[in-house]
Amino acid sequence: MGEGSFENLNDFEKQSNVDSINDDFLSETKGRYKAKNILNQYDFVIVGSSPAGCVLANRLSENPEWKVLLLEAGERENLFVKIPVFAAYFQSTSYTWNYLAERQNYSCRGMEDQRCGMPRGKGLGGSTLINYMMYVRGNRDDFDRWATQGNPGWSFDDVLPYFKKSERSLLGTKNGYHGTSGPLDVSYVPFKSEMARGFVSALQELGMPLVDYDGEKQLGVSFLHANLRNGQRLSASTAFLEPVEQRPNLHILTGSRVTKVLIDPRTKAAYGVEFIRKRSRYAVIAKKEVILSAGGLQTPQLLMLSGVGPKEQLEKVRIPVIQDLPVGKVLPASYVECNKSIFTRERNIDYPGGVEVLGFINTLNTSRDAVPDIELIFVNGSPGSDHGSGIRRGLRLSDETYERYLPLESGDIDTFTVNLVLLHPKSKGYMELKSDNPFQWPKFYTNFLKEEEDLETLVRGIKRVINIVDTPAMKRYGARLHNIPMRACALLGHGTDDYWRCALRTQATSMYHQTATCKMGPESDPEAVVSPQLRVYGISNLRVADVSIVPVTLSGHPAALAYMIGEKLADMIKEEWTKSR
Repeated sequence: MGEGSFENLNDFEKQSNVDSINDDFLSETKGRYKAKNILNQYDFVIVGSSPAGCVLANRLSENPEWKVLLLEAGERENLFVKIPVFAAYFQSTSYTWNYLAERQNYSCRGMEDQRCGMPRGKGLGGSTLINYMMYVRGNRDDFDRWATQGNPGWSFDDVLPYFKKSERSLLGTKNGYHGTSGPLDVSYVPFKSEMARGFVSALQELGMPLVDYDGEKQLGVSFLHANLRNGQRLSASTAFLEPVEQRPNLHILTGSRVTKVLIDPRTKAAYGVEFIRKRSRYAVIAKKEVILSAGGLQTPQLLMLSGVGPKEQLEKVRIPVIQDLPVGKVLPASYVECNKSIFTRERNIDYPGGVEVLGFINTLNTSRDAVPDIELIFVNGSPGSDHGSGIRRGLRLSDETYERYLPLESGDIDTFTVNLVLLHPKSKGYMELKSDNPFQWPKFYTNFLKEEEDLETLVRGIKRVINIVDTPAMKRYGARLHNIPMRACALLGHGTDDYWRCALRTQATSMYHQTATCKMGPESDPEAVVSPQLRVYGISNLRVADVSIVPVTLSGHPAALAYMIGEKLADMIKEEWTKSR
């Protein structure tokens, strides 16, 4: 594709070596999403069907005068994706991009090649096809910090209406924090095991209250809020695209990998995208806006490939610089460490990957108003429960790391796992391009556990889990820690602080909550890529709408945030373009 300026669509078509889409381009014969009469130009082109992208496709196409195109690199979900207990298996399938972090000394020492997996969803619905279906918004303080950093309109009170707009709560709570008429079901898991109830009781014995963690107070314990419908995974595509797929002004094209945003280098205006489908290259024009909603790792890569990113990095890989912005310079992410306990287990396919209970604790402050620093995730089973077929592959556990779980494969000992999630890491990573080839992975330097403070917070969290196992509620089940030490840490003495520090650096892995790669902030913020209106600085007609814009660490999970971001941006776009008429 040339870098010349194009005054209008005709000039673009004459000078481009990219095939322009015409009216008889492609007719899908498989799946329910049929690409008929794809046009040369649309009002809005949405790149990526992340939760935010699915919401935007739904809400923007409510206006029959607007033509909307949603482009997705992956395919639609199959029947197996809908089965909640298979969540771990889909972390290493064609429904993910199968990214790997670069090898570093701080963490992932017990993974294959000492590289942590960073699976991100690839398919209609994004990571809602492969995640554990957990719906967790975050803490009021998180959003208020977001707003006070120069981002008006993003405080908790500002965003709560958009969380509620998406939600169809089946939780039975009437506290003003939940919606009841949205497309997205939020419910408890239909089956609650006896052991999960025991875990809740154990936390209550330690003084933790039962809470609605998506309500007024987050510190405490609750059965999981999950995106399920009739016992099946509810993806973003099922919730937001299926009900509106027949709208004549909404076109959805799967198997279409966007490789570049088309930006006029003279005016710095985005006017379309280039994409590859079935080994052919095409371009489509956006008359109003291009909206990137490809996720926390794909969106920054696409921006950089389009000439928007750090000048020194783009020049290094021979990409002409259109706008010098710190894309990918910030990559905070939650990470998780596992503790194993032993008990009599019940199994049910309705479990979202085995998850039943969430607890939110602050390891230094027990006040009800404190912001949690650790999330506890109660999971039925262990990495050995599926005989290494799903969890081990998803986590990329090396042979040496996995061998300590071999005694748990036999079925003679039943297990549960308590995952500790570090919610507010101080360590920050970054990402950069390997080359100007859009089909080559970027490099991801996570810097997990680089900051000692992160390590010590997790050690305190491990001690809290040990206290839970020692409660009368847990002792009634004969619960005890799985005490086979990791070989790499055994000489430090199992259970000592130094042992736990070693274990963390060995097995702590990504929680896949990558944010801030296209950070929101005021123009004065040297790390900011987008404005509070989600516009890319210096480029007109281009916005980002996914969790890459989130500027703060959060006590929540990205799926809930992405739905909210999509709802809020849809309203902003409607208001702005209605005023401009």
